[in-house]
Amino acid sequence: IVVVTMLGVSAYGIFKSRASASAGAKDFVVGTEMSAWSVALSVCSGFISSISLLGFPSEVFYNGSMILWYGLMYIIAFPIVAFVFLPVTYNLRLTSAYQYFELRFNRTCRSIAAGLFCTEILLYNAVALYAPSVAISALLDIPIIISILLTAVLSATYISVGGAKAGIHTSAAQMVLIVTSMTLIVVISMWREDVNRIISNVIDGNRVRIDEFRPDPRIRHSAFSLVFGGTGTILALFAANQMSLQKYMSMPSLKLAQKVVLLNIPCNLFILFVYVSIGLIIFGVYHDCVPTLHSKNELLPYFVLDRMSDVPGFTGIFAVAIYSAGISTLSATFSSGNAVVIEDIIEPLLKVFNQPKLSEKASKLIMRIFPIALAILAISLALVCSMLDSLILQLAFSIFGVVGGPVLGLFILGILVPYVKGRAATVAIIVATVASFGTAIAAFSNKV
Repeated sequence: IVVVTMLGVSAYGIFKSRASASAGAKDFVVGTEMSAWSVALSVCSGFISSISLLGFPSEVFYNGSMILWYGLMYIIAFPIVAFVFLPVTYNLRLTSAYQYFELRFNRTCRSIAAGLFCTEILLYNAVALYAPSVAISALLDIPIIISILLTAVLSATYISVGGAKAGIHTSAAQMVLIVTSMTLIVVISMWREDVNRIISNVIDGNRVRIDEFRPDPRIRHSAFSLVFGGTGTILALFAANQMSLQKYMSMPSLKLAQKVVLLNIPCNLFILFVYVSIGLIIFGVYHDCVPTLHSKNELLPYFVLDRMSDVPGFTGIFAVAIYSAGISTLSATFSSGNAVVIEDIIEPLLKVFNQPKLSEKASKLIMRIFPIALAILAISLALVCSMLDSLILQLAFSIFGVVGGPVLGLFILGILVPYVKGRAATVAIIVATVASFGTAIAAFSNKV
């Protein structure tokens, strides 16, 4: 089931992108003429990765359902993305989002933002590689290193062979698999388990919680931090991130690009509800006997093996969902990394040394090689992730906040504060980066 389904999804994505072979380098990176639903599902899948698939249920199991406040955050943040940020970035029709900073401020701001993004995708890829490896290792009884290598090779192949279109079509199909499998976990659990016992255990265990309103940054979850901090995270991911902006550029009009953004509201609300439901169900089942695991991130795979391994084919379907979630995220980062490396690093360096621009052939060659190089680096860092004791969801959100926050701040300055000039913006992003890294280090040191 795992092999056949993954090969089928891969073939679908590459078949749908067959025109990429004759497309220009920009189309290879960005993609063109995609349907709104395909792109919306692809945008959603870029961050609904194996990290969230494994991380959200574990978070609810150990810390309760406060993350339901993310639902309000989605309703607030996505319209801001669609109607405040997107009209500016879309109408410029830039291959790389960070070209905006040179147009608005100076080349230094652009270089810093591009460097931060490259750091972000490298760190995030490591976590995104590690997350499915934990699950697949438990489900299929294979070494983690084998799973890491297989995931990296598959995702790099999608982008190297098919370009952005292959990544978008494949991740849209994978999103359907992910949502289907997670919904089936809820349905099968409600059918086979004692629902009244689950509800009673969840209430007794104080896991149904939405009542923490203190604005104390030392608290793990509060309505204040989830809504306001979460809004900042969504803006950083969907308004100021190359992975998302690149997909918006594949739409033929601003109106359709805005539709793509707004379609993410119902998609993310439904997925959040499913994740929270799974976390509460697992707690209700294991309330009296918490399983002993090598890592907290193994909770959902353990539950599937323990309670659903006798359902014909379901373990394979779940394994496919885990792989699909990981590969869709990795494909998005590889594709967006191509754009940033070409437009924000190589091309500016060629200008500095008075060299001619890259030829179409050279650009395409780099776009095929870069995902492979990034995958090799991510594999090394993924092995480091396996030595950490943190929940993968916390690691991922820390990466988004530390690296994405300063870039979002620069976008806000550029779009909403017209009197800020280049020198002030440069100082601002440097100070913001130092402050965000310092805050993250302090949080991990104190295990917040």
